[in-house]
Amino acid sequence: MLRHLQRVATTVCGPTISKRSITSRGFKNAEGHLFSMTKIVGTIGPVSEDAKTTQELVDAGLKIARINFSHATYEEAELRTVNLRAARGVHGAHGSDFNLRSVLLDTQGPEIRGGSFADGNKVTLTKGDAITITTDERFKKNSTKELLYVTYAKLAETVSTGSTILLDDGLISLTVESIENGQVHCRVENTEVLGNRKGVNLPGLVVDLPALTEKDKQDVEFGIKHDMDFIAVSFVRSAADIEAVQSFVKATMAKYWPADHPSPKLIAKIENHQGVTNFDEILAVADGIMVARGDLGVEIPLAQVFTCQKMMVSKSNAVGKPVIVATQMLDSMIRNPRPTRSEVVLTSISSPFRNACPSTC
Repeated sequence: MLRHLQRVATTVCGPTISKRSITSRGFKNAEGHLFSMTKIVGTIGPVSEDAKTTQELVDAGLKIARINFSHATYEEAELRTVNLRAARGVHGAHGSDFNLRSVLLDTQGPEIRGGSFADGNKVTLTKGDAITITTDERFKKNSTKELLYVTYAKLAETVSTGSTILLDDGLISLTVESIENGQVHCRVENTEVLGNRKGVNLPGLVVDLPALTEKDKQDVEFGIKHDMDFIAVSFVRSAADIEAVQSFVKATMAKYWPADHPSPKLIAKIENHQGVTNFDEILAVADGIMVARGDLGVEIPLAQVFTCQKMMVSKSNAVGKPVIVATQMLDSMIRNPRPTRSEVVLTSISSPFRNACPSTC
């Protein structure tokens, strides 16, 4: 998969200028070349975290290793970081004397999730059925197809009659019919199976959640302690979210490193309507941008994702800040040895490269 990305990048952008000076602290090269080849960000998981596989990924062109702290344990994250930094030599399709090998900590963020069902079983929600959404923690591990717990305490204050609630990355749609005593009564709009602790989205609504959860703070502190290079801040809604994380990072850096030690760069993940609306102010304070097309495609109409991506890449390029286009890049290659024609020719791969996007994930 990485070799296909590398090949497309070279074809669309041209080969990278050799002998450029790239460090693990950023994307720009010291000679200031305008058209550096797009970098590849890859998520390292349980099946790719061993030293041999990590070396093969770097050889294939991996530049930045993403560690997803929604799932990774600290032991796994440390192993992946050590193996990446131990990878040998100059790698990839270019002939550079330097190699960008950075670690990106991706926070879980202030996400909303559903509860678990009895015995861990999945349930089938049928079109037309009634379902009640509750924030009563007594049902956190005992949800049913008629009564589903969600983690957002202010749900009843946020939604209104006619609002849409999406479950499992938009796979299931619910319409709010009434709100009584803190419980939200909905109608199921399509038949689908729902698993445990699936994501919940409230498209078009303003959600009142902190920029960093307590888990995020612990994860960021772990990342700073292990000198990780980038922190991807999930579900950024405004400049205030990034500024709050900056303050926490500054205070935490003082606990582990001298004053002149470089801080990790903050990458704002744009994955909701508020983030798109407030993009200019977010871009002004963040070190970089990630176009997180997964949740973004749930929060806004799918047809608008491409135009939003193009806008964010263009504005980031204009101010010289790195931008990562992420989610479902070469997704078909999970099952097939070659990418689909549309992935290469249309939007998934070539579009970020032609828009001079510094990174793709």
